[in-house]
Amino acid sequence: MVALSAGIEAMMKTADVETIAVERVSSGYLAAAVRGSLAAVRQAVNAGSAAVEQYGELRAAQVYPKPHGVSVGLLENGSSERLARAIASGAER
Repeated sequence: MVALSAGIEAMMKTADVETIAVERVSSGYLAAAVRGSLAAVRQAVNAGSAAVEQYGELRAAQVYPKPHGVSVGLLENGSSERLARAIASGAER
């Protein structure tokens, strides 16, 4: 959790991106998704990956330049609401 928080913070501070989802993939594995221009997302992912590696183990980092509409819909369907509540309560910062 600490590594992911550091990674998200680095992404948000490095480039003009919006965190749209944070999900628990399995026991001990978490994933975060950001949205923005392609250049900003690439810069943010690079910064976030470096920050995660300082605090933990980075398993994968991927940039999808033109995600399919269904994929975007899955990320926007509920995940962003949970993330917004977590940020508002101060849990993610």
